[in-house]
Amino acid sequence: MATTLTLAEMEALLAAHEKAEFDLDLDATLATLVDNPMYEFPSLGWHIEGRDAVRETYNRMLHGSDERNIWADKRVHAISDNSLSREAYVYLDGPDGRVTGQYFVVMEFEGDKIAGERMYMDTTFAALMAQILGPDFGSVPGVSRLADMTPPPVPRLDRAAAHAANSNH
Repeated sequence: MATTLTLAEMEALLAAHEKAEFDLDLDATLATLVDNPMYEFPSLGWHIEGRDAVRETYNRMLHGSDERNIWADKRVHAISDNSLSREAYVYLDGPDGRVTGQYFVVMEFEGDKIAGERMYMDTTFAALMAQILGPDFGSVPGVSRLADMTPPPVPRLDRAAAHAANSNH
């Protein structure tokens, strides 16, 4: 089920979601999500699907984010009918002190819940997130390699002709 939320409605749901994260309240965080959420971390190569897998992801992320004092500052919010895109600076404690990273996330919505996220992280944030998730993250049921979930490559093209014929590139 798609949704059409206003920017203010999406931001209010995001604020409730983030408050639960900062309160380290796993159940309240999950209460902002649909029953079968789907997340992707392309910078790390992970696809995370289903409530149990997302629960374990947040279980690791909430405590790791608290330990590393992660904080983000929004740069841009942009919306479509069922998504909010957010670009942000992220500040965190790294092995050599406080650092600044960046991320871009696309949050999808269904009704008044978050259906999932695709979070793209710069190398600074991705390195710390990999540590937070841990070396055993791929063994969590519902977590798989993103490369196993993407469509196969399209055949090689006559790029000029394909570009002229297809405005959706």
